[in-house]
Amino acid sequence: MIHIIVNPAGAAGRTVKFFRRSVLPLFSGADYTIHFSSRTQGISEIVSKLTDPSVIPEGSFVNLAVVGGDGTMNEVLNGIRDFEHTRVGLIPAGSGNDLARDLSLPPELEDIVARIRLEQTFRQIDVGETVFLDRDYTMRFVTGSGFGFDAHVCHLVETAPLKSILNRLRIGKLVYLIEAIRLIFMWKNVPVTVTYGPRGEEGEHTRSMDRFMFLAAMNHRFEGGGFMISPSASDTDGKLDICTVYNVSKLKFMQVFPKALKGKHIQHKECVSMARRTWVRVHCDTPQWVHCDGEPKYSSQDVRMQIADVKLNLMV
Repeated sequence: MIHIIVNPAGAAGRTVKFFRRSVLPLFSGADYTIHFSSRTQGISEIVSKLTDPSVIPEGSFVNLAVVGGDGTMNEVLNGIRDFEHTRVGLIPAGSGNDLARDLSLPPELEDIVARIRLEQTFRQIDVGETVFLDRDYTMRFVTGSGFGFDAHVCHLVETAPLKSILNRLRIGKLVYLIEAIRLIFMWKNVPVTVTYGPRGEEGEHTRSMDRFMFLAAMNHRFEGGGFMISPSASDTDGKLDICTVYNVSKLKFMQVFPKALKGKHIQHKECVSMARRTWVRVHCDTPQWVHCDGEPKYSSQDVRMQIADVKLNLMV
């Protein structure tokens, strides 16, 4: 049995049209059930019920075929209750599709669905989690989590009227670029304290930054619709690749920001630092927006991003 998860409102309504026209016919003859999210029952709630350990027969798996993008996958991830007995397949239908970009999925939709229909685990990947220490709340992520400027951009994107317009034109990822450029003219860097977890024989390392811009803890390479924030990130090494940006003027931002599309921003070591750790903690006196997989849940003064103690089983 395959449970197909669809967000009808995804990509300004294009997701459900894509599903009915292009995806559903490829499941002909398969044993499947379709679950559409709604205002009264979100994707996380649907997945939570399906993956309740008490309803999964012993020795069985719950197979989820997710039609959507990074936001939909994040909702799925945060709904799973039994990771060991849940398998997930992704059918990309979002505006950013950063996860799909990094998973090296087959280029043809038919091949993606064919692999999902096999109902097998082809790979296991790491899962990250962000702990809001000032809220006693934890949110999982699969691509990455950010604190500061990049999360603020995600917040603006969520509320931007332009997003639905660009989605209808199939150029939705441009909204990230537009909002980032707009925000930089209003942005003020802030002082923070960043504590990086231990590496090998090295212990924890705490660093104070007077002119902090943002920190991204990445499990995958991309965020923001194709920006290669952490070019060397791996989803199977049990580590987060941590990109910290600081001491950046508006002019410097305009020089460095475009280079992030190809991961070349890391060459600017005077304002970009990279680290690979199992966890990192950021504290700031001024609350900053925080995102997980591009989903800005809360603003916070104190967060810890870390590798979770679960693995995600993928059918692709």
